[in-house]
Amino acid sequence: MELKDDFLVGEIISRLPLKLAVQCKVLNKNIKCLISDPGFFQTWFQLQENPSTELIYRVKAANDTTLHKVTLHPIPITQIETIFSYDNEILASCNGLILFDFGLVTKYCVFNPLTGEHQLIPYPLPTTYRLNKMGFAVDYPNSDQYKLVTISELVENSNLFYNFHLLSSERPGLWLEIQLRTDSFISFSGNPPVYWCGSLYWLRCDGSVVAFDTRREEAILINRPAFIDQYDFSYGNISTGRNIWLGRAQGVLTLVCIFRRFIVLATYDNARSSWTVTHTLDNFISRPDDGFVTGFPVWIDSKQVSFLKHIPTTRLHDLYEYDTEINGYRQGEAWDTVDSPMYCFHPTLASVHQTPFENVEAADLLYIAAQLNYIRGFIIEGITREEESSSEEE
Repeated sequence: MELKDDFLVGEIISRLPLKLAVQCKVLNKNIKCLISDPGFFQTWFQLQENPSTELIYRVKAANDTTLHKVTLHPIPITQIETIFSYDNEILASCNGLILFDFGLVTKYCVFNPLTGEHQLIPYPLPTTYRLNKMGFAVDYPNSDQYKLVTISELVENSNLFYNFHLLSSERPGLWLEIQLRTDSFISFSGNPPVYWCGSLYWLRCDGSVVAFDTRREEAILINRPAFIDQYDFSYGNISTGRNIWLGRAQGVLTLVCIFRRFIVLATYDNARSSWTVTHTLDNFISRPDDGFVTGFPVWIDSKQVSFLKHIPTTRLHDLYEYDTEINGYRQGEAWDTVDSPMYCFHPTLASVHQTPFENVEAADLLYIAAQLNYIRGFIIEGITREEESSSEEE
């Protein structure tokens, strides 16, 4: 197809919904290159009044496992679920790419649900190592690269180390090993790692943070914030495993700590390597008698922080959004069947750097392709397994 005015065509395509813009890649090679360029996505994003935002998460039950999607934008909020393979696990989501673990073939998989591109990556460590956490850093749209970082615990000659393995899409066949000496192995919280300002941050249960700079390829330990001990002494600690949370709110690395009387928000200053308490809020999500936390924070990009609070005797959770302008909470809709961790997903055109698959059987490749096609239909189109089966029968 001949399109002589590429600038005009680009202007038109940049005003389409993103999934329709992707389909325009088939028009010709020039248009395909234009849409694939990160600059096109920046133009598209600036023209959108309310880009799509979704939370995805997995729920395990005794009889089945389900994949859930909550669409936050556009309003009203919608929530759907579908059957999900027990062997597949969501490990991370960052800037439009999702990292899966396909345990059946012992491979990680980087996947863009919007474009359908995917890449299988072999495990980096022997199975005898204890793998604690996986991080995923996608630098799109600043660049079109991504990095995977694993953390394991290593003891050598009575010395304790966090052992990192790093794989870059620029060097897809090479895992690099990097170590960080530590005084003790403090367990990590259930909080997913946060990618912010070129580094991945893993929260430990005592409030300290392990940070890995993906550009310099080096790790540091950020000490436990001093304010935690002050609030513990004055207002009572709650030790339930869900009393501390790390996320990114309004573009800033934010720590949320739940105490018996208050919820405290603090932000991290990268230049000074220090935390500053910004808000002290009434605690509304804990039972005052036994200190049990009945909710947890979820990150929503346009809000300072939002919380899900369990409704007694039901499986429902109310959504509360903290509004800095009124210094109070706004109650939103009730959510059905929630679990953490939740992963925020924004559709983008971030590339997946495909390389030839090695040591994977043809039958396994077909299985993975079918699983990813199903996941893509669910996340992008909202098609559930039941609807897919019904259409096939017709």
